Amino acid sequence: MNDDSRLFYAAFQQAAAALGLVIDAARQERMFAHYLRVVQTNKQFNLTRITAPAEAAVKHYADSLALLAMPGFQPAQPLNVLDLGTGAGFPAVPLAIVCEAWSITAIDSTGKKAHFVKGVVESLGLTNLRVRHARGSDLAREGGHQFDVVLLRAVTKLDQGLTEAAPLVRQGGCIVFYKTPHIEAEELESAERAAAQHGFQHGAHFDLMLPSDDGFIARRLIRYLKS
Repeated sequence: MNDDSRLFYAAFQQAAAALGLVIDAARQERMFAHYLRVVQTNKQFNLTRITAPAEAAVKHYADSLALLAMPGFQPAQPLNVLDLGTGAGFPAVPLAIVCEAWSITAIDSTGKKAHFVKGVVESLGLTNLRVRHARGSDLAREGGHQFDVVLLRAVTKLDQGLTEAAPLVRQGGCIVFYKTPHIEAEELESAERAAAQHGFQHGAHFDLMLPSDDGFIARRLIRYLKS
């Protein structure tokens, strides 16, 4: 085990414990393999500004799994999930590694990013994750795409995300945004209007703290339910 892997695993385990999660060594190794591919590919084109092992372990991997600390999401519960704007594979890849019962679709509008995540899926053998170079609007136009959960992590404002994701959520399903607690009142008000327009209710928000070398990182998950 080299220094990078030691830093990654130590930071990840501490943050996962704060979420009440116990992730086995084999799954952590798959996440670290993804991390190494991110760092290597980042030298060719920009995937993320977060590349230090401990920082990435918390701000990308543990953060992606924060959904599992929110009431109503269990790894063994079969779910059909869409990661809208996956980037380098967050939160899709960590969730696919941990939640083998979930069927996850990850899309991104940037072809290079979608191609990168496809390579990760193949190398890690993630049979429950499929990747497409597409936008949410592309899936909506195609029709036939209905998900239990649509995830948006650090992608767009709440009202814009609601509008794009709304046609892709089945009745009784939900949209979950990964945000920080510091959201402008104007953004929240616009989101409430968009939610009402598209038949959603503000279900709940869930605040959590992730321990890191820089201190605690405040995160907020915001859920909208399709009524």
